[in-house]
Amino acid sequence: MKTDILEQPKSVNKGMLFMLIAVLLLPFTDAIAKYLSTSLSPTQISWIRFLLQALFIFILSFFVKQKIQKFRVSYIFLGLFVSLTMILLFWGLRYLPLANNIALFFIEPMVLTILSVLFLKEKIFYNHIIAVVIGLIGTLIIIRPNFSLYGMASFLPIASAVCYALYLMSIRMASSVGNSISLQFWVGVVSTIFLSILILIGESFSIEVLSFHIIDFSFWWILLILGVLTTIIQLLISSAFFHAKASVLASFQYLEIISATILGWLIFKDIPDKLTILGAIIVIFAGIYLVRHERKANRP
Repeated sequence: MKTDILEQPKSVNKGMLFMLIAVLLLPFTDAIAKYLSTSLSPTQISWIRFLLQALFIFILSFFVKQKIQKFRVSYIFLGLFVSLTMILLFWGLRYLPLANNIALFFIEPMVLTILSVLFLKEKIFYNHIIAVVIGLIGTLIIIRPNFSLYGMASFLPIASAVCYALYLMSIRMASSVGNSISLQFWVGVVSTIFLSILILIGESFSIEVLSFHIIDFSFWWILLILGVLTTIIQLLISSAFFHAKASVLASFQYLEIISATILGWLIFKDIPDKLTILGAIIVIFAGIYLVRHERKANRP
């Protein structure tokens, strides 16, 4: 009798290891984006990120001998939502410390729950309501000191979280998104085209956040690292979801706050204030509570 790969303990452990490495690496890409944001626009950084992703994935497909499948209409929506996610996230990093930015982004699981109820007509239970309310309270606590220090920029990572929740919801709604190599390649292509249009608009109307600045030669190696890291992280996450269920991996994203806080302190000398830490703990608790409930609800 053939055993499902997701039921094998060793495979699940491998998936958790891949996810752990991915979420600990993610803040490094955010740190690079924050460093670059002093010279390049958020849209430009996002454009380079997706261009390199598409290029690296295309090359990688030959090495792993996995054919890129044909283009699907669903990739358009996925590309648009994830492009906006990156622009808003990188825009927020221009003003907010790493840990603060990521702490506010952690509202995404709660947003996804609300969107799933509204648009996918999924059933909502009291556990969902409790988690969402607690998460919103935590978010408001984080916003309070950040808004007084950074103003409207505090809402950029929240807007980014909404776009990412829309991205995930679009994946749920699509009947098929193909294999991970195809998905990441076409999303990279669509995002590059979409961001190219935004940059043309930004240049035409002198919109700074959408503009394209001349890239200093010394930045290219940093951009190359950003592209390589992004590709590795996406492949790690894809591999993690192959070996383990989403309900097992979802809470791992909150470990991102650890490396984000350390990097923010080491590179930018940023230390989250007490209210931000308290709010982040509350949001993380709400997210883990929601994940645990989903895991129990989906248990056979």
